[in-house]
Amino acid sequence: MDFKRFKKIIIKNRTYTANVKESIKIFNDKVRWDGNIPKIMKEIGEKLGVLIFQVPLADKDFGAVFLDTGYSKYLLLNSSQPRNKMYFSFCHDIYHILNGVPEYLNEKREVHFNQDYASNDNECKANLFAANLLMPEVEFRKMYDLYKDDNKEIEKIVAKLMNYFSSPFVAVLIRLYELEILEKVEEVKGLLKYEDKQIKELFDSLWLDKDILEPTFKDEMPFLLEMLKIEGTDLVEKQLMSEYNFNRIIGEIEKIYSIIRKKD
Repeated sequence: MDFKRFKKIIIKNRTYTANVKESIKIFNDKVRWDGNIPKIMKEIGEKLGVLIFQVPLADKDFGAVFLDTGYSKYLLLNSSQPRNKMYFSFCHDIYHILNGVPEYLNEKREVHFNQDYASNDNECKANLFAANLLMPEVEFRKMYDLYKDDNKEIEKIVAKLMNYFSSPFVAVLIRLYELEILEKVEEVKGLLKYEDKQIKELFDSLWLDKDILEPTFKDEMPFLLEMLKIEGTDLVEKQLMSEYNFNRIIGEIEKIYSIIRKKD
């Protein structure tokens, strides 16, 4: 990430704190969550009335997309991205689920902090929301204090925080500065240039499990299609949908699926 963009994100995040805290409160009131988010994504989806499913997309940089048809809500997570980035994508889109669908859909927005990220208030708030969910302030401060006692190098502390909170490298760095745990942002210039290979080497040097750095490639689309076929057949039998429209819809879904899915 560019250093100027990093600083801009830190500054803007502090202006969104009150707004995001309100969204966190709404989330907690709806979900009454108490546990490890990566392990209860489906349950969170059920509480919010959203069907969560994973598909390994050909574009591994795509994060997630939330779709509200007016009748049903779906959140597609790209399982071609590393687990920690997928979890962040999930939390990012919870913000959109709670606050309404954005006007755009097909955008690589969730975890990669693309060029448009810092200029889009809605996306900035969604990423700050995701950071709050995955890395709650009180626990984050506590774990930082624990790790800094054994590690003087900031990159090792970041790696351990990544591992503990199942979060992306840059997201942890931003969290450290937006919470003012660290203040001299110039110290991270070198870290912002870290590539995936270097992060994996860092995990190896600390004997950390690299599972969160790897994708699952899980594909739940066959199950979703089967569910849609059962529901569609029921609608046809009740004469609430024509057989022609039912077959056309299923056909279009299967066509799009074959295009976007990662090829074996």
